[in-house]
Amino acid sequence: MKICFITEYFDKSYGGQYFAVKNVMEICQILKINYSIIFKANKNFIDRKRLIKEIQSSDIVYIFGGWTVFYIKMSVLSHKLKKKIIVHPMGFYEPWSLSQKKIKKTIAWYLYQEFFLNKADLIHCASNNEMLNLKKLNSKLNTVILPFALDKKDIKKKINDNFRKKCIFFSRLHKKKGLDKLLQAWISVNDQSWQLDIVGFGEKEGYVNKYNTSKYKNIKFLKPINSKKSKINLLDKYDFLALPSANENFGIVILEALARGLPVLTTNQTPWKIIQDQKAGWIINDSLIELKLALHQIFFLSNNEFYKRKKKATQIAKKFTNEKIAKFYLKAFKNVLSL
Repeated sequence: MKICFITEYFDKSYGGQYFAVKNVMEICQILKINYSIIFKANKNFIDRKRLIKEIQSSDIVYIFGGWTVFYIKMSVLSHKLKKKIIVHPMGFYEPWSLSQKKIKKTIAWYLYQEFFLNKADLIHCASNNEMLNLKKLNSKLNTVILPFALDKKDIKKKINDNFRKKCIFFSRLHKKKGLDKLLQAWISVNDQSWQLDIVGFGEKEGYVNKYNTSKYKNIKFLKPINSKKSKINLLDKYDFLALPSANENFGIVILEALARGLPVLTTNQTPWKIIQDQKAGWIINDSLIELKLALHQIFFLSNNEFYKRKKKATQIAKKFTNEKIAKFYLKAFKNVLSL
């Protein structure tokens, strides 16, 4: 079996899209499945003959994304070459995403996007939330839920009881991620004993200027992190992750934080209800008031309460190792080939 991955961009600065593709590649390595990748900046895309050869030599074409001209071209070519196609929508059809540039996306949906999703052999949804939202758009889509995963070596083995009073926001600096709300809530609560560090690619200057962070000594913007080792070392310096996102189809950084023993503060617009159920963090509505209240609660927790949540966090992460999740991907691949 050989899989050809197709994604418009394959760069760490694109956050979840890069790590989603990378994760499925790692699962293919575990399953001993051959694969190649096509994206805008690589030779497989630039050289037309090479592009066709790569797709022709593959059993499955695995497309990440939607909407763009790149996506249309790759979908048309893959269908023309009569390949089995899996599409991972990357959360592009979630309610929040559809509300952005709504008229343009509505037109695109009826012109071509629904057609290409309907023609795909399988739609890979990262969570039950994503599947339900897609089914509301088109109940006939053939979907499967395949969560993302991580290397079991990345899960912290020993949780210490160090208490630093430090919170991290680690994601793209984008309005969807709730950074505006987090900064407003943090400034409003105004507990100078707690530090908020913000890490991610994006429009840093806009946030710095808007909130005049030079006034607030307990808010810092750090340089974006590239390597996995650097990310692990960074996460180990904090007590909890805050990601009050307006929408996540999965939220890979949430899993990465849990793996390092960080309780997570996020919203019910992410598919991580298990965090609340297992007492490994805090789930709130997408609300500034609730975010302020949650921060107040967190800031008054004892060291022992934080320690309990840290242990629960790693226990959740152990359910999402590549080895445990790989069998579900293999089943999906075999089902597609049998169609």
